[in-house]
Amino acid sequence: MRNHRLLQILVAGTALFCTVLKSEEPVSHSQPQQPELTWCLDHFSGFHHYEDVAEPYGPSVDLMRELARRSGFTLRFTPRTTINRCFRLMEEGQVDLMSNLKFSEDRAKIMVLLPYETTIAESVFLLRSDKRPLTQFSQLKNLTVASIRGYLYSENTMQFIQQNRSHVAEVESIESGLEMLYRGRVDALISPTVSTSDAIFSTSSYQDRFRIAALNISTGNNAHINIGVSRQSQYIKLLPTIERHIKAMQTDGTVKRLYTDMVLSPRIKQLKAKPE
Repeated sequence: MRNHRLLQILVAGTALFCTVLKSEEPVSHSQPQQPELTWCLDHFSGFHHYEDVAEPYGPSVDLMRELARRSGFTLRFTPRTTINRCFRLMEEGQVDLMSNLKFSEDRAKIMVLLPYETTIAESVFLLRSDKRPLTQFSQLKNLTVASIRGYLYSENTMQFIQQNRSHVAEVESIESGLEMLYRGRVDALISPTVSTSDAIFSTSSYQDRFRIAALNISTGNNAHINIGVSRQSQYIKLLPTIERHIKAMQTDGTVKRLYTDMVLSPRIKQLKAKPE
């Protein structure tokens, strides 16, 4: 009887010991999720289409998705957001990324700017029926000119706008600037070459209505376009990885294939043709 009682105690103790051991075994965890970085953007004709769609599409989007895949993060999009609001959100660290940005000292204070392609200077757009041979900025002083609010122009263009504010009208978008030019409310529109050309070719009523003036605008210090990473991003530690993969995508031709070759439409040459 005593031996039977001892055996029961040993069995109970062994069971308790095994239970304790089992409770201290490592608990299996699922694979950690990729970090989610948010890209702040608006519609930008020719680069990323973001009108009447749930998610944007276009060359910029293809490039950013590939960068996310290589860098190991999930890419999220804001709703359509104006560029000035994006800058505020970047400064506050509420979003992580922007793209298609020229360099400026103010922008560099709130984000790290990573170049990925050379930029194309803006152009002066005229009605095709306007035969004036514009080749110098001084000739614009006699015209009513529209410019895009918030757009970072090249140095010479910025200087012209600042010195001639009395006859330069700021508009909210490329589309509104083209409409003003189309209706004769302004004589010229200084606007991004690629995006404005794309907006023209995308609107049936604009066909053969506009041309690009012969005025040659230098890019100056704004020689590159950049992807911006917020200095306040909670994922700022990913910066070296992102930068490394951007350089690799330049070297292996990915930037050219997904982005450059897609945005540089040969039809731009049609707009540069001399008026008859």
